[in-house]
Amino acid sequence: MGNTHSASSGSTLKKHIETATKTGVLQYDNKKLKEISPGLCLPNLRTLSLNDNELQTIPMEISLMVNLKNLSLRNNQIVQLPDCFGQLKKLENIQLGQNQLRSLPSSFTNLSSLRQLILSNNRFTTIPESILKLHNLQLLDLTSNQITQIPDHIQTLQVDELNLNDNRIIKISDHLRFCPRLKTLRLDRNNLDLDTIPVSLLTDSNLSLLSYDGNRFDEKAFQGKEGYDKYMQRFTASRRKLE
Repeated sequence: MGNTHSASSGSTLKKHIETATKTGVLQYDNKKLKEISPGLCLPNLRTLSLNDNELQTIPMEISLMVNLKNLSLRNNQIVQLPDCFGQLKKLENIQLGQNQLRSLPSSFTNLSSLRQLILSNNRFTTIPESILKLHNLQLLDLTSNQITQIPDHIQTLQVDELNLNDNRIIKISDHLRFCPRLKTLRLDRNNLDLDTIPVSLLTDSNLSLLSYDGNRFDEKAFQGKEGYDKYMQRFTASRRKLE
C-alpha cells in the first residue's frame, strides 16, 4: 500500500513538473515531500511553492533556478540554506516561516531584487547581518523567534516595515533611528520597558507606526514619554495619506 502511494505521489509530481516547464509556476503544497530533487529545479521557474511538506534541506541545484521570483517553503523542517542561495538574484518574495532556521548564508547579500522576506516562527536569536543592505527590501518579518535585542548595526537596514512581534527583546539600539526608510515597527509581546524605547526613535526617525502591545508599559505611559508628540505628528500625517 505504501509503495502504491509513493508511486502515485511520484507520478503526480512528474505531472506538476511537466506543466511547470510550460507555465513557469510549480505549486506542490502539503504532499509530504521529503526532498527537492534536481529535476524539480527548473531554470524557467518564476514561482515555486512547496509549503507544508517535510523538507529538511535545500539542494545546491536550487541555484539553477535563475529566473525564480517567488519562493515559498513555509512550514517545513529546514535547518539551513545553502551558500549558493545568493545566486537567485531575481528573487522578490521569500516565504520561510515555520522552519528551524537559526541563520542565513552570507550570500543573501546578493539578493538585490528582494522585496519581502518572511522568517517568522524560526529560531533566530539575532537579526541576520546578511540582509542589512538589501536596498529594495520592503518587509522583513521575524515574528515569533528568539531575538533579544535590536543591535547597533541595524542602522544599515533598508526596509519599510520591520515585524518583531513575539520575540524576547529587552534592548533597542538608538541607531534604529538611522534606518532611512523604516516607517512601521512592530514590537508587540516582547519584554520591553518604557525606558528601553529610545527617545531618538520618536523624535529623529521616519517612524510613523510603532506597535507595542503586550510589553511592560501601557499606552498612557507611552503617551507621557518624551518625543511622543513628534511621533504622533508623523503618525497622524501618515493616516491622512491613507484616507
